[in-house]
Amino acid sequence: MNYIKELNAFREFLLFNELPASAISLWYTLMGMNNASRWKRQFNAPNAVVGQLAGLSRQGILDARNILIEHGLISCEQGKKGKAPEYEIHSLAEAVDTPADTPLDASLDTSLDQSADQHLNILKHKERQERRQEETAHAHLLEIYETNIGKLPPLMQDEFFKWLGKVGEAVMTEAIKRLVKHGGRTFSYLEKILLEWEAAQVKTPEDIISYRQHQQKTKADNNTIPFKKKNKQKPQSVFDKLREEAEG
Repeated sequence: MNYIKELNAFREFLLFNELPASAISLWYTLMGMNNASRWKRQFNAPNAVVGQLAGLSRQGILDARNILIEHGLISCEQGKKGKAPEYEIHSLAEAVDTPADTPLDASLDTSLDQSADQHLNILKHKERQERRQEETAHAHLLEIYETNIGKLPPLMQDEFFKWLGKVGEAVMTEAIKRLVKHGGRTFSYLEKILLEWEAAQVKTPEDIISYRQHQQKTKADNNTIPFKKKNKQKPQSVFDKLREEAEG
């Protein structure tokens, strides 16, 4: 691993990928420790030493480490009692120097392996970047939800964006409006609305209008039946349940 090339490649990486200061500090610290270990493929780095060099707490190290792993920059095997965590830094450099005394066939095989690894890393970076850009583009919908309903924990935010990718921005906006209108206060009710619409094959705002009209017509038809069976109750939609809870 060429130290200078990796530093330059990392700076270029930061031009297209936003990392918090803690993750950047941890990457530079691990590079320095790997340099001191004479560029071992895998090397141990005690949290106490890493924290002192990077200026991070134990929790700060864990958070920054997860971010670097998520971006495909490092791998890490958790430390056990009496053994420090073991790190591996993934090369970002696009060019690899080949020693002059290396046999041609061996250098070719190595170059192919490194080229394949670099290509895979680039694809991973691009995929994560596109996902982040998509989430950023729709972040205003999450803000609308949290302003009107309540803060979502990270795991529920992931579910929110999964549903958004499935139903689209227009349908998600209508679902949030329905949730607020009927007094719903939880993400599970939003999911019930979306599941009900999914079952009815609702895919556009126009479909929502048609679905509501169909519901109203069905309800009106049921009210005109002269003799209803007393023991048979009509299934309630999620909106009827929300309305009852709000009135209660």
